[in-house]
Amino acid sequence: MEKKNIKSTIFRVINIVIVVGLGIFLVYFLLNQINLNDLKTTFLNIYLPSLVIGLILMFSVDFFKAYRQIILIGSDSLRFADMFLVSLIRNAFNMVLPARTGEISYVYVLKRKFKIPVEIGVSTLMIGLIFDMIIVFCLIIISVVIVGINRYSISSSTIIIIAVSLLAASLLILFFLPKLVNIFIKLLNFIKSKFNRLEKNKFFAFLLDKLIETNKNIKIIQSRRIYWKVYLLSIATRVLKFTSYYFLIHAALKPLGYDFKDLSYWVIFLATVTAEISAVLPTHAIAGFGTYEGAFALAFMMLGFSKEISIIVGFNYHVINLLFTITWGLVAIIIIVMPFYKTKLTANDDNNDKK
Repeated sequence: MEKKNIKSTIFRVINIVIVVGLGIFLVYFLLNQINLNDLKTTFLNIYLPSLVIGLILMFSVDFFKAYRQIILIGSDSLRFADMFLVSLIRNAFNMVLPARTGEISYVYVLKRKFKIPVEIGVSTLMIGLIFDMIIVFCLIIISVVIVGINRYSISSSTIIIIAVSLLAASLLILFFLPKLVNIFIKLLNFIKSKFNRLEKNKFFAFLLDKLIETNKNIKIIQSRRIYWKVYLLSIATRVLKFTSYYFLIHAALKPLGYDFKDLSYWVIFLATVTAEISAVLPTHAIAGFGTYEGAFALAFMMLGFSKEISIIVGFNYHVINLLFTITWGLVAIIIIVMPFYKTKLTANDDNNDKK
């Protein structure tokens, strides 16, 4: 058992070293491709009107996201303000941690602060993420068609085929999610039957129990017939998010002589969605430094922009996004841990005590 723990620790350390090392290397490599004074000048002269609009839109995304998750949870014990703060915290952790592992913060905060069972947190998180993927793949197909088939160096037809395939897979996962989870549960039961020591393993038993409860909650959510509401709110969150990115990138490009007429919304979308997809990969560095800019710059260059502009905009846009998201995440954490912040359950308990 100790040998396994040692091997697991060594593997984690190696993984962290590789990911951090990759990020440092990419930051160093990318910065060596540009004039640092140009990066500094464009950042200090960023176009404020577009910056303000972009940040307001980014902040507004969480209103729709919070409302969507409240609908999915369907509990009177959770207020809109509660879920809004949870959404801000979730964003901050996703920005900092690699491979979207920050999503776990959503389940943790709901359980720790608001007493929402783990299975409800996991099931609503899964469904929300699947809807996000569906909308993103739809937007990719639309953007490629609008921008023009094979207009740039990348193969648009290949991207459409991949996006359509992933969209179809996401829809199948959404509607057959209980069956897929059930297959996984059966697989775990089969593994347990083959290894007697797993019968007494508390973690394995906990995992199996939570999966069963999660699957039950997924079926309950499906039976409530709320998917159309979740779908509309998911459209709002994705469109607002990428529109905010459009304004942030315009703010970074304005000092370089670019105006709205020079920037296609759908071209900017393809570049930003590429960077967003890179954040899902295990190679995503801490806070995305290096890997995020690298993915964005590569996509931006393929879409017709110069190497220098692509790298400069990538760094400026990512740093602004990062600082804004982490700042609001920290504010939300501070508010939520303060003694004066009462959840609906604790407020009701206080009222009962007074009576």
